[in-house]
Amino acid sequence: MGPDTTEIVQAFTVGSPQDRQAVLAGLPATMTREVALQLAGSEEPSITVVALDQVTADHVGARDAETSLLLALACYRVCRKLFDLHGAGPAQVYVNTAGRSANFAVTALRSMADYAAVLELLDEALPWLQAARHRSHLTDLSIARIEAHLELGQTAAAAELLAAAPEDLRAQDVRFASLRRRVEAAAQND
Repeated sequence: MGPDTTEIVQAFTVGSPQDRQAVLAGLPATMTREVALQLAGSEEPSITVVALDQVTADHVGARDAETSLLLALACYRVCRKLFDLHGAGPAQVYVNTAGRSANFAVTALRSMADYAAVLELLDEALPWLQAARHRSHLTDLSIARIEAHLELGQTAAAAELLAAAPEDLRAQDVRFASLRRRVEAAAQND
């Protein structure tokens, strides 16, 4: 068995280059692991986050949703801690990677049909990402939150979130129209 979330977070927030490399070496092999191992040897935290993000991205959509989830949550937590220590980082790497990792975690949780955990993660992640001025994944994460409520039979909560989405966003993204139809159908069945 490979490292757990706590070990990964520890290695990438306060560990040595050797600690980070050992964590990555203990994971299943991926296409970019060798490059990630080199990057993990850096003393620059923003570079090491890129290493962890690469390995995490390689696992998304793989057959092992648990490893994908473990890495995505660890990468999200690493970015949050590094943001607390260093701010947004060069090119907002900690904020952007946190958003991407949250999105990866949602993908893994959906594949496991754990919609309660999707909501738990997004209830924490979305306000933080918004406060940190992250933009890239907010729409996807907001949609995932609405879908999770629908999957859990929480039609009123889904309808409330859908109505709260900015009008221009709802007009630009066709997924909101699909969600509106799903909410309306669910409301009729309630």
